[in-house]
Amino acid sequence: MAFMRVTIRERGPVPRRLRAAYRAASKAAWHETGKLFHAQMRDDRFTAEHGRKAGYAPRRGETPGLTPQEFWRSYTGRKLKKWRHKRPLEWSGETRRKVRAGNISTTAKGCRVAYSGASKLNFRPRGGRIHMADEFRRLIPEEIRKLGEHYDGALDAALRRDQTTTTRQV
Repeated sequence: MAFMRVTIRERGPVPRRLRAAYRAASKAAWHETGKLFHAQMRDDRFTAEHGRKAGYAPRRGETPGLTPQEFWRSYTGRKLKKWRHKRPLEWSGETRRKVRAGNISTTAKGCRVAYSGASKLNFRPRGGRIHMADEFRRLIPEEIRKLGEHYDGALDAALRRDQTTTTRQV
């Protein structure tokens, strides 16, 4: 007969209803992660740097080798002439202003940040391959890492906060 040695390490108080406590902590952590995305990463979607990193489809006028006349007739040239910018996902800036209001809904398994003001991102050019709503949703690896680290930290903090003890009469 072989004996096994078991070492028990104290990890602090464990809530009696661990599943419910974990779900509540996970939901709170996902909500914090959604707030981080909305506060810090939402506006990056409209920058050319993020567009390059996320692989946005090139717009007419962004391809090299155009004559000046072709450029100024293109989408990018007209946008530059009228609004003085070449930012992706933005024409007049109306959508960028409207996505300042976001609705964060969470479960224990994930988070969804809905932007009702971003409906113009659903318009597709006739015969084009550009899907602006899909481009808006793309996360680059740095953002995924940052959101994951934030979720882990928020989950740990929420679990540490839950130090409730319950009693039962038997």
